[in-house]
Amino acid sequence: MAEAVVDHDEHVTDFEDIVARLTDAFPKLSVRVIRKVAASCRRDTVQMVIQLSAIEVDEQRKAEVEESRALMPETEQPSTSGVGHQKRGTSIKSQVKKYTSGFNIEEFLAMFPNPEETFRNPERGEDVLDLTTADYVERFFMNRYPSIYKSHISFLLYQGSKRQPKCKSLLKVDEELQQAEQTGEQVMKCRRKPTTMRVDPGEDIRLLQELAYLEHRTDILDCKLKKQQEETDRRKIAKENGFSVSCQCCFADDLFPEEVYSCNNDCCFCGECIRKSCELKLGEGDIQFPCLADCGSQFAWKTLQAALPPTLLSKLSQRYTESEIRAAGLKVDSCPFCNFPNTIDEEYTLFQCLNPKCLKETCRLCKELNHLPLRCDEVEKDEDVKARVHVENKMTEAILRTCHRCQRKFVKEEDGCNKITCICGAVSCYVCNKPVTGYDHFNGLGGSQYEKCPLYVDMLALQQRELTAAADEAKKQVGPNRLKSDPSIDLDKYFEHKRQTTAQPRWMQVLQAVNHPREPQRELNEILNVQEPIPPPNPREPEVPRQRRMMLPAQQQRDEPRVAREYLEVLPVLNMRIPRPARPPPNPREPEVPRQRRMMLPAQQQRDEPRVAREDLEAPPVPNMRIPRRARPPPNPREPEVPRQP
Repeated sequence: MAEAVVDHDEHVTDFEDIVARLTDAFPKLSVRVIRKVAASCRRDTVQMVIQLSAIEVDEQRKAEVEESRALMPETEQPSTSGVGHQKRGTSIKSQVKKYTSGFNIEEFLAMFPNPEETFRNPERGEDVLDLTTADYVERFFMNRYPSIYKSHISFLLYQGSKRQPKCKSLLKVDEELQQAEQTGEQVMKCRRKPTTMRVDPGEDIRLLQELAYLEHRTDILDCKLKKQQEETDRRKIAKENGFSVSCQCCFADDLFPEEVYSCNNDCCFCGECIRKSCELKLGEGDIQFPCLADCGSQFAWKTLQAALPPTLLSKLSQRYTESEIRAAGLKVDSCPFCNFPNTIDEEYTLFQCLNPKCLKETCRLCKELNHLPLRCDEVEKDEDVKARVHVENKMTEAILRTCHRCQRKFVKEEDGCNKITCICGAVSCYVCNKPVTGYDHFNGLGGSQYEKCPLYVDMLALQQRELTAAADEAKKQVGPNRLKSDPSIDLDKYFEHKRQTTAQPRWMQVLQAVNHPREPQRELNEILNVQEPIPPPNPREPEVPRQRRMMLPAQQQRDEPRVAREYLEVLPVLNMRIPRPARPPPNPREPEVPRQRRMMLPAQQQRDEPRVAREDLEAPPVPNMRIPRRARPPPNPREPEVPRQP
């Protein structure tokens, strides 16, 4: 220690410079901690960075643990005891205070690193806003915008409906209200008095989070920009001083030492590359995670715990447990509610789940909750629900495939080839579910061996056919009168929407481009549901004209159905000339009414003389009828009298 003090006295300037650089590189740590670490490392900068990085990671993890404990879903599993109920009430009050009076921007950003993206998601708005919270949200916006009409706020929340709020994003509503206030639309002459906001201890925490972001949005975004600028400067300083580390997978060279994780051979990688690699391996059913640099080593469990998020780590832990139990040769079963595995004894028919969040006791035979002392077939259920569940189970069994080796259930969602390889290594055909060894079992694209299973298949058509057949068979077993809710009623609409929103697979485009000839065997292949192009018309065959419906005007009102039937039978040619119907004979019992012609004034006789002549020609002659002479108009006193010519 004395040597260290002497060394510090001799190099005070260098020591202060190192402390200043480390303070810029680690702004979350106090200067006292940095000085203590720098003094203990005796000017070894690499050791200083390693120790300070470990200290910063520990403090960050402590903060995350405290944050997760504060957000533990104790409200989802309320305790029946008095102590548990008291703790639950205290936890809810602390969370309510955290987003109202005790709001902290740093803690909020730690929980929501991308708040703008999180709270703009419409799915979150649908989950938050309902009938129980709509009144609270409406009062919040009324206090936030006191000059906006209440009717306009209600319209934005309910979208014209008074029964159910239809708003999908409170952030969008806040932006529209802010724009209306700035432009002067929907603004009252006087401001509204603020209303009292009383927060119920049972208030939705997700709603309080969203309202807290709306209220402190400007400060949160400014703080986020400031943090991003500080992190950029910190990375720049670390890179200039040689403190940055590069990833050997994505080759990012501006990483901090605490952001880098290594394999057993000290190959450095960033957390994002390790996370994506582990997700890919877990999707393939593998629990071994080799080094991304192909050095032959693997990632240790401690490294995976530090690099992976909690959700992915829990799935990995569950896979490890299943693998160890199967390797030991023990009988294992899983909980039907949470899929938690556990060893079983063949003598017992009950399964006790050891998951702390589940802890349910289920029957191993029917996969339902414990119903002892009754047998599985003696359990009384609602008949309608039982019938619907029976149909749903049959439909599920129709599209599921079972591995012939490990008995694992699986289903194919993509339009790939039908040679399926299970995670246990077994190879089978997806169409017939039989074990295969190669591609000799299949009929390839353009092949003529239709007795074999197709190599490619339209998954939507296959699933629709299997689901429809299974649903029809199950409904016959249940009976049409017992099924009130049919789960297969919208199957056609679902697959039609799926076809419109899903791109056509590549193999189907290639198959249509081949355009091989049509054969009878191809029609019998129900699996390949490929639509053939419509053949062009044959020019040698004459086109048959389409018959149109012709009706007589005289009979149109009297016997329209009979005339229609007769003319549809007797008009095979379009160019046939139809004779004009004859005028019906006069009725002798009714007297004939003479047609009156229009009498015109002398003033109109000159300007409408052609029409009068036309009417005279059209009027039939009436016998023994005297036509009166037109009366002479009286003389106009204003006009001079013209002498009559002889």
